[in-house]
Amino acid sequence: MKKQEIISTVVYLLMILVVVLVGYFVVSQNSAAIVEHFSNSNLIYLFVIISLLIGVVLNVFLVEVGHVIGAKIGGYEILSFNIFGLCFYKTFIDGKVKTKVGFKNFDGLAGETRIMPKKDGKKHSPTFYVTFPLLLILIEFIGLVITFTLISDESSLVFIKYGYVLIATLGGCFFIYDYIPFKLDTSNDGYRYTLLTKKINIEAFNERMSFEGQLFLNNNTDYVKEFDEITDFTAEVNELNLYRLIEENNYIKANELLDKIINSEKKLSTYTLTKTKIWKLFILLKENKIDEAKDYVSKLNESETNVLKKEKSLESLRTYSYYLGKVEKAYQFADELSIKYLKEYKNALSLIKELDKKLFESCVQEIENLKK
Repeated sequence: MKKQEIISTVVYLLMILVVVLVGYFVVSQNSAAIVEHFSNSNLIYLFVIISLLIGVVLNVFLVEVGHVIGAKIGGYEILSFNIFGLCFYKTFIDGKVKTKVGFKNFDGLAGETRIMPKKDGKKHSPTFYVTFPLLLILIEFIGLVITFTLISDESSLVFIKYGYVLIATLGGCFFIYDYIPFKLDTSNDGYRYTLLTKKINIEAFNERMSFEGQLFLNNNTDYVKEFDEITDFTAEVNELNLYRLIEENNYIKANELLDKIINSEKKLSTYTLTKTKIWKLFILLKENKIDEAKDYVSKLNESETNVLKKEKSLESLRTYSYYLGKVEKAYQFADELSIKYLKEYKNALSLIKELDKKLFESCVQEIENLKK
């Protein structure tokens, strides 16, 4: 289990614990005051369910509206607004940008707002995009304090008081998930904020959003800016150029880009460095440097080898299936990994997956030609 999966599991358990504690010590302990205003005591269960449903919908809406407002303040164009898969999104129709409604996957706990820097020559700051949802959640908690102050347990509106407790509790859960400063199983603002404390990462963030924005609008993508200052995030953005470089057979430039990242290993996390080495192996295979590829794999440490051979990321599955087919001639195993790749592709949320699949398909065709 990867580190981010472990942290995600702990966060989910913490969220469940918060709901249970509030349910028991606040709602359950005051159930008599709530039931007193119901014709049937069993209606309290319906009350709890409805309150929780309202809480989920309201808090998801607040988070995504916060993203929209923050993005507008920061100078970004809104490409899509997605809640529970219901998505309002922009697309090109007859050469014009139009807004459509449909169901789309999302990279978030329950929603996602995709943005792209406007082409106005101005500097764009993602700080408000990341932090504005927090302001709306804080306003929600201020409302909770006001509600508790104004509504007594003897009031006929007591159900509003404790219904609000449940709604705000879910708001607290969304806060825990969205602003914990670690990378989780989906994109969260806390991790984004830790990245954006570095000025260079803000520039890289805008480059990535522009690149993904063009993919979202089904436009042709150009090269992104290549960063000389290497961080985990700038390395990831630099590697977006590899798809175009490989398509153009420009392996000299691709190797230069990868070597720049690998030579900055002291500035990188172990995982980022490993992913870059897997890209390096892929380029060796594309260059038909079979002996060098074998030697390169033999020099990977145990952790790097596990990522290459066992991880289910598109990069690892694509590269290892290519290696098995081209170097080991283990066509059956390569085919099995190709099936796994297609499954992971189907579930992947990143827009980059479309570029990766195109690269994967070229490798599959090359292996098929080798079989003949």
